Amino acid sequence: MTNENINNLSTGVSGKFVAIEGDKYYQIANADQMKPFFISVVSASDHWLFISSTGSLSAGRIRPENALFPYKSVDYIHESAENTGSKTIVKVQTENGCKQWEPFNLQHNNLYQVQRNLYKNVAGDKIIFEEINLDLGLTFKYQWATSEQYGFVRTSTVTNDTQQVIEFEIVDGIQNILPPNAPLSLMQTSSALLDAYKWNELIPESSLATYSLYAKLSDRAEPAESLLATTVFSVVDDCQSILLSSEQLGAFRRGEKISNEELCRGVRGAYFIHKNCQLAPAAKDTWQIVADIDKTHSDIATLKKHLQAKANVAVKNNIHC
Repeated sequence: MTNENINNLSTGVSGKFVAIEGDKYYQIANADQMKPFFISVVSASDHWLFISSTGSLSAGRIRPENALFPYKSVDYIHESAENTGSKTIVKVQTENGCKQWEPFNLQHNNLYQVQRNLYKNVAGDKIIFEEINLDLGLTFKYQWATSEQYGFVRTSTVTNDTQQVIEFEIVDGIQNILPPNAPLSLMQTSSALLDAYKWNELIPESSLATYSLYAKLSDRAEPAESLLATTVFSVVDDCQSILLSSEQLGAFRRGEKISNEELCRGVRGAYFIHKNCQLAPAAKDTWQIVADIDKTHSDIATLKKHLQAKANVAVKNNIHC
């Protein structure tokens, strides 16, 4: 990062209006220096999304029972940033070896000199979390928005702020994804029991994953099929592998090899893309993770066909929200 950019970074909490890609946003600089606060993101359709300034969130469609992320109280959401919502781990190659960076992880506050900014557009239907790492010369940001057709769209961007080529390896995605038919009361009181019924599956030859229950929770001796699924897919170039749980994050942190996950049972759902990047000076790389709830077998077959066509989902131009 240039000295000019460093000098332009503020050290205290401040707010101002800024323009981003033709849209007007209100920026809170150094938002992490404030006590955690709650934010709502609106939708022109039936989406609901409530997010903490820590990054943890609750979201879904129509009712709390139709949740993509658990519908919990405000204090629980504030405290769940480590296991619910967005999660990113970056390994950067430097002259002094490999450096590990986890944006927005408050437990790593003393490892690097960073600035964390929060943006919400004037319409109230988009929110951006941004972390600028002055020591590594990288900026990572992600945006939440909604789409009537595709559900919830998370767009991630890494920017090289230096005058040198930067190489890094990244795992980026979302955690604690809920399947349909998860009883709200049970989710809030006996979530471990609910986890035992979870079935996370990656559809072959695609980036599309489904999250479902292999049976409805019932204490009656009768069939109780769960015929709906949550879907998640990614629009990303050069993805090495996709993870359907958080089980391999520890291995990635330790420098061990991680592999593609095609089926995970009895664990909380997650969706992570794993890729290697090389960014030229001032260059950026962008990808999207898109999730929606309550999909039938027919919906999933149609979506798979839609993704395989690629032109219909505008892979190169990103999904329009």
